[in-house]
Amino acid sequence: MNAIENKIRLVAQKYADLFKKNVQERTLEMANDDKSHYLIYRLLGISETEGEKIDLYQNTGRFLYRYAGTFLEYTTKLCFEAKFPEAHSLRIPNTLRTRPKTFEIDCLIENDAYEIKWRDATTDGDHILKEHARLKAIVWQGIS
Repeated sequence: MNAIENKIRLVAQKYADLFKKNVQERTLEMANDDKSHYLIYRLLGISETEGEKIDLYQNTGRFLYRYAGTFLEYTTKLCFEAKFPEAHSLRIPNTLRTRPKTFEIDCLIENDAYEIKWRDATTDGDHILKEHARLKAIVWQGIS
């Protein structure tokens, strides 16, 4: 096994452990949560047992997406850095809007900027404007 494969396996284990720990903690917390929303579930034909399962799966899914995305983004950077030793992240000023003050380029190799995302389900207007501003700020810095 080469060095990058070993790093990826270690990172995978780290995120698997964090995922499991957070799901276990949240499952324990859910036992003490306010369950008044189950009334609405019952009105919609969902039993309490089924509602508990839905809530558990929803919370588990939230952690799964969080850790799967973080793992894939982090290991993608590791692969870029292994192939291109000069690869690095870089913060640049937002020259178009006041917020956010800076943008991060996930991976810059020479003059090429790479945005690394696993899933980005947020498509509201503010998010789209921010992403357009990010691209314009990168180009304004002379980076492609």
